[in-house]
Amino acid sequence: MKLNLTTKRLKIRRFCTDDIDQVSNLFQNRQVLYYYLPNQLQTVSQNDLYDYLSDWDDDETSFLFSCFLQEELIAIFSLEDFSKEQSHTECGIALVDEQYYGQGYATEIIAKMLEVLFEQLDLHRVYIRYIEGNNASLKLFSKFGFKVEGCLREHIKRDPIYLDMYYMGLLKSEFIKQVI
Repeated sequence: MKLNLTTKRLKIRRFCTDDIDQVSNLFQNRQVLYYYLPNQLQTVSQNDLYDYLSDWDDDETSFLFSCFLQEELIAIFSLEDFSKEQSHTECGIALVDEQYYGQGYATEIIAKMLEVLFEQLDLHRVYIRYIEGNNASLKLFSKFGFKVEGCLREHIKRDPIYLDMYYMGLLKSEFIKQVI
């Protein structure tokens, strides 16, 4: 999947190995990773990051994108479980540093990616997973019409507690194109 996209303020392209240095801080920030990764909460060293992220971009069912403000990488956007046959994908987004929170960057990225997924790639359904307490993700994706579809109760362990994991989905017929 070759994509070189432009929004009002950002450029989005496929992730490449040159981007690893710019995302390494994200994978060292336990506070951000608490909600971002739905598996064991652990940081990833810069040395291990290449192998770790290669699983996120196999060029078949998973794709990883870098999002830039001018020349600075500010976010990554992922597609998982991508299936043309089933016409669906899961998506996820992470801003690489807290200085970018609250400025509308995630909204801008998601708006552009949903446009591509529904209008260019003609997918039928896009979904996300989010962990209990991640109200920012709930609010962000609700803006685009995503609806909570289900809950895996106490599915994620964050010592010493278990948290619910929610699924939200958006169908092409429900897609509301946001003008950013």
